[in-house]
Amino acid sequence: MVADPAAFLNLDLELRCLEDLAPLASYLEQRAMVLYSGESGGEFRLTVEPLMGGHSNIGPDLCTGEMLTTLATLPEHLLRLFQACHLRVFDYGFDGGIDDKPCSVDLSASQLAEVVRIGIAIRITVYPYRTSKGQAPDA
Repeated sequence: MVADPAAFLNLDLELRCLEDLAPLASYLEQRAMVLYSGESGGEFRLTVEPLMGGHSNIGPDLCTGEMLTTLATLPEHLLRLFQACHLRVFDYGFDGGIDDKPCSVDLSASQLAEVVRIGIAIRITVYPYRTSKGQAPDA
């Protein structure tokens, strides 16, 4: 069996709001990959990933920096829309892997302070190992 280490996959910014997020999605699609934008369950949702050189999974610190820079450049009317969101989450996705080596990542105190300052929660999602067919290895 080939070793498959735990690894960082991506960073998603997830937003939920009672106001239409389409204007924010239009702005962000020029700077990030819009994964979802629409209405669901009586609210508007927007999920985006940062893109750096066409890649979305360079590293959590670089992805965080890229998203923070993008958010810092929001025009005033879009900043107000962002602030109106009742859910603002950075969701860091990791592949759990099957190798016994741990996966450690660091975010700087200054990045974390900025995340807190603009009111973004942090979620860590660890995906279990799946074979190429999407099944657990012992299934």
